Amino acid sequence: MKCTVGVDIGGTDIKLGKFYGDELVKEMRIKTNKADKGKYILDDVFKAIDELLEKDELEGIGLGIPGPVVDGHILGCENLGWGRFDITSIIKAKYPKVKIKVLNDANAATIGEWAYGGGKKYSSFVLVTLGTGVGGGVMVGNHLVEGVSGSAGEIGHLKVNIGNVRKCACGLFDCLEQYASATGVVITANELRIGRNTKINDYSDEEITSKLVFDLAKEGDEVALEVVDEMIHKLALGLSIVSSVINPEAFVIGGGVSKAGQFLIDKLEKKFYSYAFYTIENTDFKLAELGNKAGIYGASYAVRHQEV
Repeated sequence: MKCTVGVDIGGTDIKLGKFYGDELVKEMRIKTNKADKGKYILDDVFKAIDELLEKDELEGIGLGIPGPVVDGHILGCENLGWGRFDITSIIKAKYPKVKIKVLNDANAATIGEWAYGGGKKYSSFVLVTLGTGVGGGVMVGNHLVEGVSGSAGEIGHLKVNIGNVRKCACGLFDCLEQYASATGVVITANELRIGRNTKINDYSDEEITSKLVFDLAKEGDEVALEVVDEMIHKLALGLSIVSSVINPEAFVIGGGVSKAGQFLIDKLEKKFYSYAFYTIENTDFKLAELGNKAGIYGASYAVRHQEV
């Protein structure tokens, strides 16, 4: 049977899915081997694809990677140890008769949510992924916007503070992801809990996570609520700026932090409306629906519908 494979390469794990059309029929997860600047990653992916195929005929491979991509060329991927190279040609050499589509991982997830998940009712929306960092993807008029250098949607690197307080891995200071990511929430919690009466102090440094902070905030812990409010403030500020440029129908919120659910959405929506230009105040806020499968769904869809 003919199939496509969607691949989502992350810094820790690589997720793969085999699809018959829109139907996900088999999944696989392998560890990301970043040794020797990631030189083994693609060979591991090829081996996993071959194992997934079994007796099926491979029609296409869609691949999401955590870095900017332009015309099938990676412009650099620090999380994997990769520099600039033509990844499409390498995949083509292994699978010469197969369609190939390589795109940024957040863009793959955006297509997945647009085609199958929280963004499927919108022609224009912004996906916001709140995980270890903050990523994003932009759909306008049912088309993915990638930008000249593949960097459209990099909302995690909007500057949302002054004073060079927190240095980002990108080399700049006070990027949104230093405040609104799971990592940023923990940093803020560790700053605000010092000398305070809070249940956060009942936990070791290793036990303090963004999930813990949100759970304690839901219980009414004063310091945890301050941490969440600071995160929401920075995120809403960033998204209000995005809205003034793109004016999307909706923001679809995904990533691990989004598991805080409606508690997060309600706070974000309220704060956003207090910052946004008045004609933008009808913007919807929705939770993503595909979880960590969004990337493989979107990568598979993208290789089958390369006009998106």
